Formats: sequence, structure tokens, C-alpha cells
Amino acid sequence: MKRICFYISDHGFGHIARNIPIIVSVLKKYDAFVYIVCGKNHIDFAQKNLSLMLTKEEYNRIGFRTDKTDIGLIVKPGTLLVDTDKLTKACTDYLSIIPEKSDSESRWMSDNNIDAVLCDMPIWSIDACEKANIPLLYVGNFTWTELYREFLPEKIWRSYAEHYLKIKHSMLYALHNTEMLEFLKNSEMSDTSVTARPFSNEIVRKTKSEHKRQTVFAALGMSAQFTEAVDVSGVPYDFYTTEGVPLVGSNVTVIPFSTLDTQNYIAASDYVITKAGWGTVSECLLAKKPMALFKRETVLEDRTTVRLLEEKSLAVSINQEDLKDIDGIIKKLNSLNGSYEEFYDCADEVAEKLYSL
Repeated sequence: MKRICFYISDHGFGHIARNIPIIVSVLKKYDAFVYIVCGKNHIDFAQKNLSLMLTKEEYNRIGFRTDKTDIGLIVKPGTLLVDTDKLTKACTDYLSIIPEKSDSESRWMSDNNIDAVLCDMPIWSIDACEKANIPLLYVGNFTWTELYREFLPEKIWRSYAEHYLKIKHSMLYALHNTEMLEFLKNSEMSDTSVTARPFSNEIVRKTKSEHKRQTVFAALGMSAQFTEAVDVSGVPYDFYTTEGVPLVGSNVTVIPFSTLDTQNYIAASDYVITKAGWGTVSECLLAKKPMALFKRETVLEDRTTVRLLEEKSLAVSINQEDLKDIDGIIKKLNSLNGSYEEFYDCADEVAEKLYSL
């Protein structure tokens, strides 16, 4: 039995969500034991999802470890703007502990006979694998290097680059930053598509049946909250929103962050308004839903995602002020005519590559 460890960013919930179907594929298709290393809330999220998706025997082949794995982006309250001062300090502190952290992690890998690692962002796992001589597969749509170099000191982003340049195997999700290729130049690279937690046809049908009007799913993720409320009680749509979305009215149902199956609300809705997080975008692509995506010009990943989807006529870009004109947003979404055919769930593809290492 192979022993495989997933090191997953605890920045938001998109990273853990997109790895869940890959973990399920590994456990269902192969004779493997899987460790998952991520933040406490993310481990709880994974446990609840995986317990519903796996048999008891499959679930018992998972080990969970709670750890602070990543810094990600820190935003200013009430906005989607990056707080560069706080982020600079957080990254500086994070980089200072990596040598010690990677040393202890490499010993843990050796003690637990780890055969292969999937890395979704945490750079210390890259160093740990190098020290323990364990193959690592990097799977992502960006690296922190090309994002950070736009607004953090050179010393920080170059430090991140040094870690990514050690990667030997990588798979690039659809809609990835081309700028990331510079920092994976020592890696054997292959392109793949998108992945998302599966949709429940029964739940989707039930949710749809509860509405006579078209529905809109609106989400911002846990890292951002807008403070200015927008009353949408007068528009002819029903809304599902996550916490932090500033839409209010009798036609708005707020979904708590503890909700496990937000992907089913996306599949049950006619339109989606969201920030350009790759995980949510992937769910929309697989559910074939038109997207209105909040512009965040300061973050390269968001710019890339929005630009590529606009070029494919699968999304439109909006800002916070546009929320005051929902009819205008819907009119733009109705004009989209792109094709979803190029996108597929790549979980099995990634699992196969990981197991082959």
C-alpha cells in the first residue's frame, strides 16, 4: 500500500475543496493510504465532505494533520484589496521558520514511509521532500512568486521562487498564469483541466423546485466582506448568498460558511456572481453556469482568470458598484455564448499522475 501525503494551502477553502475529489479518486482507484495536512477548519471541512463521499473502509485510509500551511493574501477589511504591510510582515515571519519546518517535516515523511506528495502551495513541503528524497507533484494554477512580486519586496518573492525552482513534476490547471512557468522551469510540466466536488442531482432538483423565479448564487469567499448593503428586494430574482455578500431583501437567503455543499447551490442557480477564485470558477464551469466576476486588478491570478473567461465568452467582469444594477449584470450574462466543452473534471487524471510517482 502506497502512502501519499497532500499538503494543501489553508488560504481560503478553494484549495482544500479542489483536492477533495483528487483524494477520493486516489482512495477509490488505488491501494493507498492518504495523509492530509491543512488548517484546522479546513481539515474539519474535508472530514465532513469525505465522510459523505467514501465508504467506511476508504475513509479509514486517511490520516489528518492540522497545521498552519500558508499565508496567501491578506485583504483590507470591507474590500478585496491586498494589505501589503500586513502581508509583508506575515510572509517574512513565515519564511523565517521554513528551514526548521522543512527539517522536521522531512523526518516525519521518512518515519511514516511516505511514497509521494501532492503540493498545493505550501513551499516548505517542497524543501521537505527534497531532503527526504520523496517525489513531489505540484498541482496549481499559479505560484505565490508571480503574485507577490507585483506588490511585495523583491527579497520575499525571490525567496518563494527559490522553492518553486526545486520542483521536478507539475500539473497545471486550466486558466493558469503563464507567468508561473518561469518558476517551474526545472519541472516536467503537463496541462490538465479543472476539478470540483461532485454535484448531487437530487439536491439540485429539490433546490430548483423551491423557486418560481430565476435564481442567482452570489459569493465572496471567507477572505472578503463588503460593508455597504445593497437592497435587491425589487429585482425579479431570488438569491442565495454566502456570508459577507452585501445583498439584502426578502428574496435573499444567506448560506452560512459552515455549509458543505455550496457547489449544489451553484448547479441549482441560473447565474453566479462571485470573486474570481479558481475553485468557485471551476464549479461554475463544470455546472455550465454564466459568471459575473469581481475585478481585482491588484491580483494577477484574478486578472488571468477573468481575462481568459471573458475571451471565451464564459464570464463578464464587474465591480462592487455594479451590484446596484442586478438587471444590468443579468443582461450581460445573457449575452454570453461561450462553450464549456473544453473543460472536464480532471481528478482521476491528477490522481493517476500522483500515484505513478
